Amino acid sequence: MKTLFRFIVLLFFINVYTQDNIQRITGVVTNSKSPLSGVSISVKGTQNGVQTNKNGEYTIYAKPEEELIYNHLGMKRVKVIVEDVTRILNIRMVPNVNELDEVVVKKYRRKNALERQLEFDNNKDLILTSTGILDKRRSALSMTIIDGVELNKAAPTFLEAMRGKFMGDISYKGDIFDEERTFIYLRTTTSLLGGQKAAIYDVDGVIMDTPPLFLAVQEIDRIAVIRGIGASGRYGRRGHGGIIVINTKRGKYTNPKLTQKFKDSIKLSKKRVVEAFSTIDWNSETPTSLKYLYDCDSEKKAIQVFETKKEKFMESPYDAIQVGNYFMSEWQNREKAEEIWNSIKKKHSNNAVILKALAYTYEKNEDLTAAMQIYQAISSIRPNHLQSFRDLANINSELGKHKKALKLYARSILNRIEVPQNGIDSIINIESHNLLTLNKMELSSKVKDIEQVLGYSPIRVLLEWNNGEAEFDLQCMNPPNYYTWKHSFESNPKRIEDEKIRGYSSKQFFLNKELGGKWQFNLKYFGNKSFEPTYLKATIYFDYSKPSQRKELKVFRFQKENLNMHLMTIDLDSKSISS
Repeated sequence: MKTLFRFIVLLFFINVYTQDNIQRITGVVTNSKSPLSGVSISVKGTQNGVQTNKNGEYTIYAKPEEELIYNHLGMKRVKVIVEDVTRILNIRMVPNVNELDEVVVKKYRRKNALERQLEFDNNKDLILTSTGILDKRRSALSMTIIDGVELNKAAPTFLEAMRGKFMGDISYKGDIFDEERTFIYLRTTTSLLGGQKAAIYDVDGVIMDTPPLFLAVQEIDRIAVIRGIGASGRYGRRGHGGIIVINTKRGKYTNPKLTQKFKDSIKLSKKRVVEAFSTIDWNSETPTSLKYLYDCDSEKKAIQVFETKKEKFMESPYDAIQVGNYFMSEWQNREKAEEIWNSIKKKHSNNAVILKALAYTYEKNEDLTAAMQIYQAISSIRPNHLQSFRDLANINSELGKHKKALKLYARSILNRIEVPQNGIDSIINIESHNLLTLNKMELSSKVKDIEQVLGYSPIRVLLEWNNGEAEFDLQCMNPPNYYTWKHSFESNPKRIEDEKIRGYSSKQFFLNKELGGKWQFNLKYFGNKSFEPTYLKATIYFDYSKPSQRKELKVFRFQKENLNMHLMTIDLDSKSISS
């Protein structure tokens, strides 16, 4: 009887826990301009589903880690993995357009040399090969083309520059700095075809069996990857492993008979580049809700305004974070700041997204102990998120608790035989190795210096954001060099899915200081599917992995959408940062 009673009690608690775990999620679905009615929203793997009303509004119930799928005729499907803090999901759907090359049958006329040149220079769907120009849209080959401006200009070789830019696996064996011993694999062939074949290279029409690692990334105009057995039709048996086609800027042919139309098109393209990278300062406008406080000309008046409007200021936890930061930075009033921040910690103790924004603020104000306490709380809320252990390890390392930091790193990655160099894995791998070498800990003699791995002395830029739903384009530019990293479901769905499944929101970049010059970092923010702002923390490390290593930390708050904002400029020569 006792056993039966215990079983009934256990079932009751399991049922209560399951119910508590279910979250009510609301939002509006739009097509960027107007609400979409009749959008089908379902929880993957269940019978749970709803549709949006005439105003595009919906309400659905789901549990953390379940996946919501949004479907509408003529629109691209949207998939969102529910997080522990997900309550509002405002979704923007985009048309699912299938472009047709021609809709009218007409006689084909072969283009002359000048027309082919004009088209090649302005049409990034074309690639020049040893057998002529291929059009990605018309070719039956499995082919992807990437514009050179999208490559990471700071990468040591084109292999690293193209990492993550192409769909499907691209793997290599050997030393990426040794042409003779490096082999790139784009596809796996069957044993009937002689086993796995390495890719070959077509550089400005010249066929190579070894990768052209001598090429500077800045010289590349565009790159194409051709997979599939169809490539053998153009390149013969040696093309079984696929082809990497590279067109360089110096290899582009020019014609002295260029028309004025072509010259005008070049001017227009340059104008578009200038417009694309025109920015405003990220901190140019004060939040409307805080304007009365920011206009105060004395600390006494600021405190009076705060006490008068305290209830209003504390309605939004993010406004409250800013108010505390205002008292800390403007009036050096730590007591008032702590009063406000302690209230946030108490009221939102189970919200990891809000707590992370507060942790960034503590770090910015050099209160690492308070930041560590918050990261400990977050790791309790999100014990399955890799970012939780990484954040806790990193802050312990900053506080000089190196052994504890190493144990936290080891818990998630050091005990693996093979570590993929992407996502959160690469960050933890680099940081744990850096911890070993800088502090001359046990095993440090067996760890390669980061400069040995990359082949150059890096300046490390680490970005972290508090809201996993945040979408943005990051631009790094030092004209004529441009690099863009897109963080949105539409442009980078595999990355977003990996972040949600494994629990992280961070990305690292390495700048080769030998490139020199001033590198401008801009960001275009697209929102986070809710009405709350997103906090982004940027940590810039100079002389990374050397005894002289130092860092600077910046924290940014974004709320206004579709604005191109200037974050900072990093001077590689003077090793300094300016706004």
